[in-house]
Amino acid sequence: MAQYYVTYTEGSEQHIPADKVHFETDNDQYVFTTSGEPTAFAPRVGVLSIVRMPEPAAKAVTG
Repeated sequence: MAQYYVTYTEGSEQHIPADKVHFETDNDQYVFTTSGEPTAFAPRVGVLSIVRMPEPAAKAVTG
């Protein structure tokens, strides 16, 4: 699952785990989804940036 960091214009930040994010023009908001279901919302007004963090590399199992 991807990790998103949302930075708001007033300086606060929010960490949101989700598979995807898209902008919904009808409601003027960003929608974060997991398994196709909405899990978080962020209004367009006040969002400075949305950054998807790189996913950590899988660790090899040795035996």
